[in-house]
Amino acid sequence: MEDKKELRIVDSKVHSLSEIFSASYTVDFYQREYVWQKKQIEDLISDLTIEFIKNWKPEHDTTVTGEYDPYYMGEVVLSVKPGNVNSVIDGQQRITTFTLLLMYIIKRFENTPDFPKSDMERLVYKNERGAWKFTLGIDERNKCMKALYEKGSYSPPDGENMSVSIKNLVDRYNDIGECWDDRINESNINCFVYWLMGNVMFSKVWTNSDEFAYVIFETMNDRGLSLTQIEMLRSYLLANIKDEERQNSMNFYDQVISELAAVKLSSKSKAEFEFFKIFFRGHYADNLSQSADSNSDFIVIGQQFHRWVRDKSKDLGLNTSGDYVNFISKIAFFARKYIYIMKKIENRKDSVTDYLYLIVNSDYGFTLQPALLLSAISYNDTDAIVDEKIKIVSKYLTKVLSWRVWRHTSIAQSSMEDKIYKLCKQLRGKNIDEIKEILATEPIKIPELSTPPTLNMMNKPKIRVLLSLITEIVARESNESDYMLNKENIEVEHIWADHYEWFSEIFPNEADFNTYRNNIGDLLVLPKSFNASYGDMKYKDKVELYFSQNILAQSLCEKKYTNSPGFKNFIEKSSLDIHAYDDYTRDSITERAELYRQILLWNWK
Repeated sequence: MEDKKELRIVDSKVHSLSEIFSASYTVDFYQREYVWQKKQIEDLISDLTIEFIKNWKPEHDTTVTGEYDPYYMGEVVLSVKPGNVNSVIDGQQRITTFTLLLMYIIKRFENTPDFPKSDMERLVYKNERGAWKFTLGIDERNKCMKALYEKGSYSPPDGENMSVSIKNLVDRYNDIGECWDDRINESNINCFVYWLMGNVMFSKVWTNSDEFAYVIFETMNDRGLSLTQIEMLRSYLLANIKDEERQNSMNFYDQVISELAAVKLSSKSKAEFEFFKIFFRGHYADNLSQSADSNSDFIVIGQQFHRWVRDKSKDLGLNTSGDYVNFISKIAFFARKYIYIMKKIENRKDSVTDYLYLIVNSDYGFTLQPALLLSAISYNDTDAIVDEKIKIVSKYLTKVLSWRVWRHTSIAQSSMEDKIYKLCKQLRGKNIDEIKEILATEPIKIPELSTPPTLNMMNKPKIRVLLSLITEIVARESNESDYMLNKENIEVEHIWADHYEWFSEIFPNEADFNTYRNNIGDLLVLPKSFNASYGDMKYKDKVELYFSQNILAQSLCEKKYTNSPGFKNFIEKSSLDIHAYDDYTRDSITERAELYRQILLWNWK
């Protein structure tokens, strides 16, 4: 009997991030994997920024932040073991992510005047008798976490492979930097940090029994957030349908949700939740404000789309039972178009011939693409019209993204969301000719292409996609189509080897050499195995080897111009200055970068 009395909840209260992170935690070995993906980082950064910006004003100091609206991050479920050891049953992913976020903020802003570095450090790690211990203590992560905290990067020791969990830690730390919203900057970072520490809230539920902790966890998560919203929407819609029509509508709705649930996204998000969010925002949202008005359509749909439908029922034309039946039919129609789009991306090798730009945008990691495509589709569009709209809009989107990558402009969700959803609003209900006319006006401002991009660690994945696109444009126009990113292990290749000593007479210092070497004009995409074998070779020794690679690499070699009628026809009709190089000089890099620019301009002329 005594044992049963011990199976009890001892605390269930709401705590600030600062309070949650003031303690130390551990997790059982079977729960130690960190699995968050980029999409979840994008959503978190976007949500935190929106919540903060809607309250902040330039004249505010840090003392005012306590009056800002709180932001709720859900439950942390703990089993408190003997010795006051806090074992995390649910919440490990969020604790880990916020630790990475705090580390990134410290690294980026530590030199800002009055920055509360010491307050934040206490939340990241504890100094226990001289020993370094992170708030969430997982031994196998310590090397990586310490390196990220001290240097902002981590590479495993020679001969040691990174586990999936460690790679995710490194990738998500980098994603925080890539997704960071520049509305949070030196002018307001101190206010943001105090708001983050004091107003981001968690419910802490703890018990002194592992068994009971898991009962609590399972009860809380038996239905996830997305499923709860979907079921509440279902109940509301069906409640407004006549008895004789309700069963058919219910079966129809449930079937569609089942089809959505079968779609696997690259992130851990549920497709059925993502669909409703982008569908309601893209097709119906009127107020798209993401900061000034906390009750905007955009915000409410993102948080509680079932409530938004209920509150906006009259605006949505939901008056009679028949209206609700028809609304479910619309949901089903657009859900299946969403599934169709996602399946095209999933089956990329079969899709790339007809849907190149759809695949390219996915390779850029642009998670807002389905929202824009879906908004362009009208209810009861034929399959042929849907396909045509997908091709038109995805090609325009590739242009926007490629131009931004070229100009070192962010394509993260946080920086593009406002622009994309405003365009969604413009495309609603439009036919093909109207869509073409709208896109021809460049509704998303496209900057002029000038200075060529320079490769760095942050933009490398995007440059890889951009180079693959340029390669495919030339290949496709030469009747040699073979999209590089449909192959495995494609890497960015430097035409110049990393040997400054070979170029020391040309460049006064190594930094200038590296600037030229990382210019896009010195870059190709090649399979990793070839890239590794070519890496240390001088240009004159490897140019002939390029002839066995993709068409952009082949174009450096004189042999390509002797017996390639499709390639020569493309050069003639495009008037592009594509030619071979006996030697590859500084001027060659500049010239080649300009060629890449002209290829892109020609493709969208």
